[in-house]
Amino acid sequence: MKLIFEFSLLLIGAFSFAQTNLIDTSTWTVGTGAATGFYRLGIDAENVREMGTDPYGNQSVLWAAVPDATSNSSNGGFKVHMNMDHTKTYRFSVWIKKTNSNDGRTDFGIWAGNSSGADAMLKLDGTASNHVLWNGDLPSLDTWYLLVGFIHHSGYTGTISDGGIYDPATGQKVPGITGFIDLKFASDADDLSPRAYLAWDSNTSNRQYHYGPELYEVNGQEPTIAELIDPNGSGSGQTVWTTSGNDINYTAGNVGIGTTNIGTWKLAVGGKIRAEEVKVETGWADYVFAEGYDLPTLKEVEEHIKENGHLINIPSGAEVEANGIELGDMNRLLLEKIEEQMLYILQLEKRILKLEERPKTQ
Repeated sequence: MKLIFEFSLLLIGAFSFAQTNLIDTSTWTVGTGAATGFYRLGIDAENVREMGTDPYGNQSVLWAAVPDATSNSSNGGFKVHMNMDHTKTYRFSVWIKKTNSNDGRTDFGIWAGNSSGADAMLKLDGTASNHVLWNGDLPSLDTWYLLVGFIHHSGYTGTISDGGIYDPATGQKVPGITGFIDLKFASDADDLSPRAYLAWDSNTSNRQYHYGPELYEVNGQEPTIAELIDPNGSGSGQTVWTTSGNDINYTAGNVGIGTTNIGTWKLAVGGKIRAEEVKVETGWADYVFAEGYDLPTLKEVEEHIKENGHLINIPSGAEVEANGIELGDMNRLLLEKIEEQMLYILQLEKRILKLEERPKTQ
């Protein structure tokens, strides 16, 4: 690994891309029923994960609600439980698409509970609430929409709801949607359960598809709504980032942080880097101890220093200032000098021993 040192290099923490999604969908594999870490809403047969076209035009695993002939409050969908902090605000979003007909309704919500399992969420006016952020019919059939909702910290005093349904074609909230509300935590809340599902639908030809549920703490590090709708900002609806659980990777090109002068480096940083450890894979300097190594004489070393102002094979200060250093190569060269010094020491020791063995003159 090679790093450009445009400023000081500090060994500290890890590179991250914004904030980690608190909902891990890596267990969404093709099949029926629940997925690891998720609860199904409805019976197993109403919850089918299958390959399909996601909102970005890629083939991905979608969670389909497949209603049976019985109309009830849950005809397929998911929820996930997690611990939370009632002093923080969270944003829940999920892509949903309904097909065939508007029978039944789409339910989108967040439930919060306390240590006793009782409801612990409120409307913004402080009155008790159930889990529903919104329910109703999506603006159009056969179209992906991004549903976004908020549950605020327990001390929140705002009265205006920020949630809504976003149209990826415009990047804006769909106008005229009524009934969308924000919630806030009660002060004893300690459990959070985002959910999305199809309800009261007995039309067996209907399908409701869910994709990409995401939950973020609202702290300025979460992706913007625009980034959720179009992650690479190109209007193509596709992203160059690939996620797997909490891991994210990018293989389409090179990355610059704090600089646009990336060159051919996989990662160019215009600033300081902090990490607990850096592993560099490079050649090593044990060739110094190999038979036939051309060890410079100390006279040659002295002359090189007088002429160039630095050790043999070591870059000058001007070169380092202009081009930086390659961490792996520099470690190898420093070891080369250490090993050469050891050979000089061993040579000097042999000379000293010979001198000590010479007969002393009176």
